[in-house]
Amino acid sequence: MKKWMLCLLLVVVSPVFTAAAAPASEASVRELLDVTKTRQMLDQVYAQMDAMYAGSMRQAFGGTLSAEQQARVDRLSTRMMALMKKELSWEVLAPMYVDIYGKSFTEDEVQGMLAFYRTPAGQAVVDKMPVVMQHSMEAMQSRMGSLMPEMQKLLAEELENAQAEPETAPHGGH
Repeated sequence: MKKWMLCLLLVVVSPVFTAAAAPASEASVRELLDVTKTRQMLDQVYAQMDAMYAGSMRQAFGGTLSAEQQARVDRLSTRMMALMKKELSWEVLAPMYVDIYGKSFTEDEVQGMLAFYRTPAGQAVVDKMPVVMQHSMEAMQSRMGSLMPEMQKLLAEELENAQAEPETAPHGGH
């Protein structure tokens, strides 16, 4: 009798556990990507990368470029961005995001995120996150800048210690 009761309990309870862990559907993940404006953020990243790439190329050439060098940098930048936009286009990335989100979140979790991101507070997070990320990157760069002298000092000390230590030759078993 106890076995039958246990089996009956498992049959009744198992759908509850299965439903709670249902993977996120493609439709709900696509809706989440839309509500969180993922495609628009990707476009903003491309624009920032384009500007950053052009600036780094100018810096690599010493800051001031001749007209010929500038034309070459512009051509290379255009070609690099075209390649990146082709290989990392929304059409390529969206299925990847759908797969990753579908593997990572349950349907209930995605529905919860959708409920939040549809609110004014959720949309504020979406709209302001690029600024938060930019400020975070600036703060980290500043922090790393102040750490660099200490890191260089540690490296110099370690190199000095390595040079001061006599090299030990491998011992032959004698």
